[in-house]
Amino acid sequence: MNIKPIKNIFETLRNDFLIQVEKHNLINDKVFIKLKYLNPLEAIGNPQNQDYPILKGKEKMIEANVRGSIGQAFTDEYANATYTIGDLLTRPIDSNKQRADFIAALNAVYRYLKLCDKTIHCKDFEPRECGEKLLQHVNPKHKVLLIGLQPRLLEFISKRQSIRVIDLDRDNIGTKKFDTLVESEEKTEEAMKWCDSMFVTGSTIVNGTIQKFINQDKPVVFFGVTIAAPAKILNLKTYCPNGR
Repeated sequence: MNIKPIKNIFETLRNDFLIQVEKHNLINDKVFIKLKYLNPLEAIGNPQNQDYPILKGKEKMIEANVRGSIGQAFTDEYANATYTIGDLLTRPIDSNKQRADFIAALNAVYRYLKLCDKTIHCKDFEPRECGEKLLQHVNPKHKVLLIGLQPRLLEFISKRQSIRVIDLDRDNIGTKKFDTLVESEEKTEEAMKWCDSMFVTGSTIVNGTIQKFINQDKPVVFFGVTIAAPAKILNLKTYCPNGR
């Protein structure tokens, strides 16, 4: 398996970003990208279940606005900011905050250029509906690895078939969710060998772990709005039925 460093992945994203903004005459146009942190109500509304990470305060949603087009990204490091496209094409991507800013803005610009969709998180009853719909996309005979605890995905898959879940949140690790033990990042390689297919949170592009899950010899699907534009550029399979 060829694992590319996260900087190489972002170099691919930057190169495509540059091509698109030059093609659409945005590189010299001082398009300001305003990033803001969304509170849980703004990000996910009032869902039926209250066990989502964003409601527990571990992760936050940031939002970029480019000429009225919205791009979002999950991150554990955030702050309001304003950038030009030139800033984003040259600034470092060494931290979760820097990567989150870049990805949210990339999602917004590509949404504006109609190069991707589903860059805004679903709300209220829709996250539960997302979990229900997932069963239509999972081979019922597969052992599934879930990277990132998304409660509804875990809830519905675990009712039907074998599943393991890996999470970075220390408060989750070692606990049981829907009769499934939440395992630590150290178990990732073992769990990847065990499974037949993987569902991976798109926020791995922000926390810098996505390279582990690219170019696998078994099916990998990335879920959520964070990965919207990167998935188009990197040719990744995605699942986000209720994204807006």
